[in-house]
Amino acid sequence: MRSYGFIGVFAVSLICAQPSMALAQDCSFNCRTADKPDEVLICQSPELCKLDIQMSGTYFRLRNGLGGTARSRLMSDQAAWLRQRFNCGRDYGCVRSLYERRISELNHY
Repeated sequence: MRSYGFIGVFAVSLICAQPSMALAQDCSFNCRTADKPDEVLICQSPELCKLDIQMSGTYFRLRNGLGGTARSRLMSDQAAWLRQRFNCGRDYGCVRSLYERRISELNHY
């Protein structure tokens, strides 16, 4: 009987360990495997997740429509943007600001 109690406590602790990860599972990346601070923050925030989906959709539409040098430049800019986002860590304002700016840039590309 005692081992069943331990298993129950262990199962509950696993569920409670990441309660907010279920809030935003529709981001452009898999929130179940998110381990970087910026990604965890995005997965925990429905607003940031929505911005992530919007930005990534715009980015991929542009990327798929471009070729040559323009496509390479867009991809390089995106990689630099992702590094900036990573540097924000769990700073909500920083991440939100980067998304809003990137969406604006992509819409005027």
